[in-house]
Amino acid sequence: MPEPVEIQDHSRTKMQELTLKPDAFAYRGKAVAAMPSGKRCFIRGGVPGDTLSCEITKEKKSYAEAEIRAVLQPSPDRIKPVCRYAGQCPGCTYSQVDYSTELAWKQRQFERFLLHSNLADPSAMRPPVPAPQRAGWRNKIKLTVDKQGNGIRIGYLMEDNRTVLDIRECLLARPEISRLMSAKLNDPSFRSNLPEGRSSLTFRFTPHDGALLLEEESSREFLTDTIRPYGEFAVPRSSFFQINTAMASRLAAEFIRIVEKLKPEVFIELYCGCGVFSVLAAENGVGKVYGVEIDPDSVRAATRNLHEHGLPHCKFLAGDAVRMLGQLPLQTKQRPLLLVDPPRTGLERRVIDALTGSTIRDVVYISCGPDTLARDLALFREQGWRITQTGLFDLFPSTAHFESLTLLKRG
Repeated sequence: MPEPVEIQDHSRTKMQELTLKPDAFAYRGKAVAAMPSGKRCFIRGGVPGDTLSCEITKEKKSYAEAEIRAVLQPSPDRIKPVCRYAGQCPGCTYSQVDYSTELAWKQRQFERFLLHSNLADPSAMRPPVPAPQRAGWRNKIKLTVDKQGNGIRIGYLMEDNRTVLDIRECLLARPEISRLMSAKLNDPSFRSNLPEGRSSLTFRFTPHDGALLLEEESSREFLTDTIRPYGEFAVPRSSFFQINTAMASRLAAEFIRIVEKLKPEVFIELYCGCGVFSVLAAENGVGKVYGVEIDPDSVRAATRNLHEHGLPHCKFLAGDAVRMLGQLPLQTKQRPLLLVDPPRTGLERRVIDALTGSTIRDVVYISCGPDTLARDLALFREQGWRITQTGLFDLFPSTAHFESLTLLKRG
């Protein structure tokens, strides 16, 4: 039997200690084990098949949380993490298993949300689309700076959302960002010149602009990012854009396949960002394209992208998706397709109600939160929609998160 691996942490008051054997990964990547009471316990850094000495750090009526004090018997799936911050950093949830294990558990979690509630027929489930690389994919890294007197910490917020883990590198970052981060974070003069108190540092990379520290590039309104082979897109320097462009291209390819199959005459995109899917729809034969986005900077970028791609027949509207529904051709007699790509909080019910009262029969739902996706799909089902295909796209390898694409049909 291997020697127990001791994990030292003297920062908290000692609580109840138990030997636990996790048998699953829960959504968001913590291992799950049954306590003697039958209560579920979530363990950060655990692996199904481990035997662990754990300290209970939180206990509620229906669940508990624990930290590992020693790995008494490692799971066959456990590996040695590459990152030196593993076990401390909350970002790389799956660093203690290989990628095939991570992807398999993410797929199980996705299926649990959709199949166990009978939201989707098993025949509609597509195999997961894996990431081509597990590290070096993030084109944006945002760090928190905590400078108090002579002490300074620069890194990621821990789970308590207060403590900053001081780091010098992040293996998820693009190599270009890693080099810039290393130069900045290891420069004593750079660290000493940062402002007192809490602030942030945002590192960004695009093939066109190179690696940037955005706080030093305040004069740039737009960056230019690339989704191969679909071209370049203007992106507001401070707004959302997919942080894994290699996987964004695979998501785009699936969307184009849907457009080619359904052959819509009108395309409507809610939460359109800088208009990537609208541009792709227009470039693939859709005659009329409409996009809605609440961020005015993103709408300006979307309009710019139309001109750069030579697409004058698209229209973008700045405003809240619910409030802008009345300005969209939801009763069109032409063949429509609608795409929604909401934030992690999902859709408002009023959007689903409006779609059900429209002539739209096909909806593409892109989601980064399977829990809110399942909630929304249950509402769609109540109103006569069914899932014709759904699948996981691992845009965030090594982390607890993933994206999905679901195609819904009414009638």
